[in-house]
Amino acid sequence: MSNIQNLILSAIENPESPVWFPELTEQLVSYGWKCIQAKYGIQEDNYSTEAVFHGQIGNTISATTSLSPKVQNSANPLRSVNIYSNPEEIAAMYVDSGAKPYPSEILQNSTVLQCLQESLDILAAIPTVYATVSCLVASLHILQPEDDDFDISYSLPNIPFSIFVSVPSKRMENDVLRVAEAILHEAMHLQLTLIEQFVPMIIEADEKYFSPWKNEYRNPRGVLHAIYVFCVIKQFFELLTKEDISTSSIRYLNKRCNVISVQLAEIYDFITCPYFTDAGKALINRLFIC
Repeated sequence: MSNIQNLILSAIENPESPVWFPELTEQLVSYGWKCIQAKYGIQEDNYSTEAVFHGQIGNTISATTSLSPKVQNSANPLRSVNIYSNPEEIAAMYVDSGAKPYPSEILQNSTVLQCLQESLDILAAIPTVYATVSCLVASLHILQPEDDDFDISYSLPNIPFSIFVSVPSKRMENDVLRVAEAILHEAMHLQLTLIEQFVPMIIEADEKYFSPWKNEYRNPRGVLHAIYVFCVIKQFFELLTKEDISTSSIRYLNKRCNVISVQLAEIYDFITCPYFTDAGKALINRLFIC
């Protein structure tokens, strides 16, 4: 068994480790970069979502901007996150999702980037959360939702360091917490996908299980991913309520935690799914006691 496999299993079995497993991220990401360099010749300094999507290095794509938390630790400066509009080819794949790319001129003259900046500040309130997210996310693509009251986000397992997140076109109550949740959600999908390359969690099967988040039946791997990301979000939000934030934000966070708890209770029987590997059993047990 390799060193990284041992580290993954130790993190899963360690009740003191946050469930975003910050001690794993740098090694996982380093491995991910080696994989895409070997496969496509793409490195961190010439990475783009389009390059991985097409499987080759193309024209250099310029970021719309680069953002980092306002509060910085001078001893350990926080990484910035590169912000891009949504590539047209991928936007076409999700044309029915209810979101579209923001025109660049709107991005530069709106409150969208301000909301995104504040969302990164929220993530940085728990330093290991921001460090984990910023290590995983090389490209954050902003989506414009059709309805500002509904959030849309996604990531693609074959594009290891990119996430797609909607940001409301105008400032709204709790918009920052909503966007922070979406960023963390998609980053954790990327993290679990990297973990699974070392330590498989699920034996592939055709059987479907009901997901209270999608309100539909999904395969075991999809359900495990959902449980993982929402357990991370719940633990993060619980920590945030102890920070110096507004009373209205605490009310919102407590409400989200209660909703997630109910959803996890609805799917608790998934713990008996017969398609877990030994590592998958350890992970699901860890998640349901976090």
